[in-house]
Amino acid sequence: MLRNLITILLVSIICSHSKIYSQDQKILLIGNCETSSGEIMLEYLQNNTQINLSVETNIAISEDNIASYPIIFICNNQYLQLSNQQINSVRKHLQRGGFLIIDNITSDYTYSLFLRKLLPEFETNNIQPNLVFNNLIFDLTFDETPFIAEGIFINDKIVLFGIKKFSLLNAWLEKDEKFLQLGANIIFYYLTR
Repeated sequence: MLRNLITILLVSIICSHSKIYSQDQKILLIGNCETSSGEIMLEYLQNNTQINLSVETNIAISEDNIASYPIIFICNNQYLQLSNQQINSVRKHLQRGGFLIIDNITSDYTYSLFLRKLLPEFETNNIQPNLVFNNLIFDLTFDETPFIAEGIFINDKIVLFGIKKFSLLNAWLEKDEKFLQLGANIIFYYLTR
């Protein structure tokens, strides 16, 4: 009981801090992303945490303009379309603390080639999202791990989260409560680390 009370108090304090911190924060969707799925997630996040973010789509990627997007989603293998210069911009962004989520990876081979270009000095780790992103805002309970995911950590913080053969954005579009909670926890993880 005391643990739950302390957890609620800490989440309230962090949410208040995150609300102030995140007012000007934006999430960038790159590729053939369903914009409304991002908007559904952010509305859910705001209603449940009072963290207010906005979503934008398909800007030209350069080192200067992605700095204002701490969280970037790349959808439907669009990472394959990035030029070497764009990959370098994303690399620098991640090394400075940005967060990249690659949604619905369909080819392990092309994904591994991309990672060798993006962050060759870092190894990928298998990630169980219900363990890594649990007990932040929501307690996640999945009967089975909902998808295969890999991540890259820099200084003990996830900077890349790759979701294989599953679209988190599509689950948000369908307003699947468990995946909206997972999304809220992922965003909260990034904002508080």
